[in-house]
Amino acid sequence: MLAVALVGSAAPAESGFDSARAKAVVRQIAGFGPRPAGSAAERSAAGFVESTFKQAGYRVAQQTVPLPGGGRSSNVVALPHGPIRAVVTAHLDGVRDSPAANDNASGVAVLIELARVVRPERGVLFAALGAEERVETGSDIHLGSARLLRGFSAAGTRRIRVALNLDMVGVGTRLHVRGIEATPNRSARIVLTAARRGGRAATYLRDPGWSDHAELSRAGIPTAWIQWREDACWHEACDVPERVSGARLAAAGRLALETLNAALPAR
Repeated sequence: MLAVALVGSAAPAESGFDSARAKAVVRQIAGFGPRPAGSAAERSAAGFVESTFKQAGYRVAQQTVPLPGGGRSSNVVALPHGPIRAVVTAHLDGVRDSPAANDNASGVAVLIELARVVRPERGVLFAALGAEERVETGSDIHLGSARLLRGFSAAGTRRIRVALNLDMVGVGTRLHVRGIEATPNRSARIVLTAARRGGRAATYLRDPGWSDHAELSRAGIPTAWIQWREDACWHEACDVPERVSGARLAAAGRLALETLNAALPAR
């Protein structure tokens, strides 16, 4: 597949975020068609992500996510070499009748590009999560992130220095750092500081828990959601790759990379 080849032909690790490569991944994932949790299209997208993580040098695990109405979704997890010191997530599923390019092929594309750039030795776990869209699963929680949490011990949770969630990062005019807390949590503060140092206009926006950051934060892993807003095609058939901006992907990706570099020691 074209985008697999693009990801596989990566420049040396830590060389920088490639927005053209990320945009190609958006096209690839959206090209599988609507990806509601448990669908064949979601499984195809998960297989694609698994291949790209492996090409980036990561060990990969797939976690089964049972669905309330029957069937299953899955998480695709890229495991670092050594202890986990940071977590980056993006949900892979979408809603029916939409190619779900911005929500959330965009986040997965940035996730994949970050995995290409960040060496496995840095201790970052990358996870493409299934079953985030509660409108499809009928669940009160984001099932993929809840499943991911089952793999963390209390000691492992304490080692995590920063956690990021990438959701809807390809369309919009305002860059937000979001969280379920009234004031920025630990991870959000690191992101906001990185944004200021990079001369970016990013503001904190509280939300009631509309993405996977919610389950992680509630479980003791304070997580910052990076998002561009607003998108008039949210959950609509018009959420197509042509609307996704490479510049928006790059801004979110580079901010995430700068955050990881600020939180983690160089190795």
